Amino acid sequence: MVRKPVHIFALLLLLLAVFIACDKKDTQKTLRIGHSGGYLSAALYAAQDGLSVNTDIQQFHSTSDIAYALILGRLDAGFVEAEKLDAFAELDGFDRLTVVGKVTYPYGATLVLRKGLNVRLQELDGLTIAVSAPECVLLDKFTEDAKRLGADISNVKYEYMVFHAMLPALESGAVDAAIIKGSYSVAALQAGHSVLYQNWEVEPGDECCPAILNQAALVLLARSDKLEEVKPFVNALVFAQKSSPDQLRHAVAERTVVPFEMLRGQPVPEFSLADNELLETFLKHKHDDDDGHEHDDDH
Repeated sequence: MVRKPVHIFALLLLLLAVFIACDKKDTQKTLRIGHSGGYLSAALYAAQDGLSVNTDIQQFHSTSDIAYALILGRLDAGFVEAEKLDAFAELDGFDRLTVVGKVTYPYGATLVLRKGLNVRLQELDGLTIAVSAPECVLLDKFTEDAKRLGADISNVKYEYMVFHAMLPALESGAVDAAIIKGSYSVAALQAGHSVLYQNWEVEPGDECCPAILNQAALVLLARSDKLEEVKPFVNALVFAQKSSPDQLRHAVAERTVVPFEMLRGQPVPEFSLADNELLETFLKHKHDDDDGHEHDDDH
């Protein structure tokens, strides 16, 4: 009679040990995913509640931090801005990463005014505007439309910088406006800046907006030794992308501070499968551009 409670206690300890072991095992199998939030994460947000795999979805301030975390093995998969890949491709450990997907978004041509600046298209005279390059299809489209609409931009000063530096330049007041590509438009609105002009009818095909990259804004990278574990997650993103545009917009609005009404005027980002051919194409394009610039300097 006295031993019975002892046996029950021992059994409880055994069950507790099994539970802890199973829980630890499940934790070890948790898929660690990195993203930077925002509108481009629409498919991720739409898929998040219905994921059948155990995932630890972490939001980072910068996709550069995601790339470093992937290389160091702190993430199993993560979304990195396409235009930053060439810099990370040079780092030790990057060769252990594999492209498994991409998020594409129309290049568009968007003129964003810094927060607090209220001018019309005909009042840009004397302003400093950030642009990607002197010969950029986005600048060409804006110039063409400005002339057609009767705006004099002959005294506008252009500052040349990479796209991901433009919003910080607006925040600091270093520039008055920026001609950004479409994938940054929602982030600009979210930061309190205003869109003065937008034209989605842009035909890519130059250095700032290469057609060969299929307008890839984000690339989903996975550690090569985790490809099998990552597959169900990628499949969930593909399935979520089949949701209606408004469902995807609502998924973003529910998980961010971006209002649904703000998103209705913007195209919906598209997640699709990709492989290392995209990375190879991107790096080759970048290499060819660098060679071309060196050749021009020689003359």
